Amino acid sequence: MGTTVRYTPIDAGPFADVHERFVHAGLEVDWDTLAQAPHSRAERERGRRSFVMRALDEQRSLLAFSELLSELCESGAPIDVIGACTRVVRDEALHVDLCRRMVEALGGWPSDAAEPRWVRSDPRRPLRERILRTVIGSLCVGETISVAMLASVRAHASDDTTQHVLTRMLADESFHSRFGWWWLENFGAEITPSEQQMLERWLPKVLGGVEQMMLPQSAASGATAEGKAPAYVHSPFGSASPEERSAALGRVLHETILPGLERAGIAATRAWDARGGNTANA
Repeated sequence: MGTTVRYTPIDAGPFADVHERFVHAGLEVDWDTLAQAPHSRAERERGRRSFVMRALDEQRSLLAFSELLSELCESGAPIDVIGACTRVVRDEALHVDLCRRMVEALGGWPSDAAEPRWVRSDPRRPLRERILRTVIGSLCVGETISVAMLASVRAHASDDTTQHVLTRMLADESFHSRFGWWWLENFGAEITPSEQQMLERWLPKVLGGVEQMMLPQSAASGATAEGKAPAYVHSPFGSASPEERSAALGRVLHETILPGLERAGIAATRAWDARGGNTANA
């Protein structure tokens, strides 16, 4: 996708007031305090980079869930489902904005930032199959993992503004995860044999891709000449060590995601055992 993500300055867009009232309703963040906080330049740069990556991830989710909302409308989904998914889209718009404002307060949006790793719904596939893939892959799997990872990161966020922002994002991501599981609980019984076959082919690739993406480096990476990794230093803007990330991913996969999919009649444990490379769109 060739679209470049551009961010207008805070309060500069033509719908800024409407956006603020609707998307930021009930949320107050003291951005001046963050901008003036006595963190070192190195700490601020580390925090800025992490929130750039988080903004790109949230932008990707915003597009994915906007497409899901459209597909649910097209499928004739009940209005309560449509309303709940609308909240998911609004939350993602808020998260993009919160992460952007974090970046601005920590030094500004970099001109060389990468594009989001876009995940698009494939219009060549049947509508129901596209909905299934997004609900299972992006909500039940993706957002449930996001909750676990955000909780690990927030636990070490000593900056008050960052703690406030991550707490709001964590609460929203928890709702998104629950929305996916609610949908599966209510509509999973309607999964057809052909859709089950699709899931058997597709889910191992999704789980393998998650493992590669969420754990890009082993806990032993960065080892010194003596064979010992340097002590991990947490960021005041939130971070988790490789060991913490690995433990969080293992817990959420084996205690929540795989059992939850199994209860819905999806052979998730077998898919995990057969997980493959990062080719989830195959």
